[in-house]
Amino acid sequence: MPRIPLDETKVRLDLNVTQRLRNRLLRLRAETEADSLTEVIRRAVAVYEVLVAARYNGRIILRAKDGTERELLVT
Repeated sequence: MPRIPLDETKVRLDLNVTQRLRNRLLRLRAETEADSLTEVIRRAVAVYEVLVAARYNGRIILRAKDGTERELLVT
């Protein structure tokens, strides 16, 4: 996943999240070996952007290893 260019201005965001969400973010950080929670959130936003764009171009289908398929509904 590309990093923010060094010349791009960064802004600080303060987020209030539940402990449960924080635990989920920490678990994702460990599972993906992300450098930080910020990196987890950055990656999540990038994936969400792709899903939202795909939604406008048609259906999003998830296919499991066993070949079963299901539609992913993005709101």
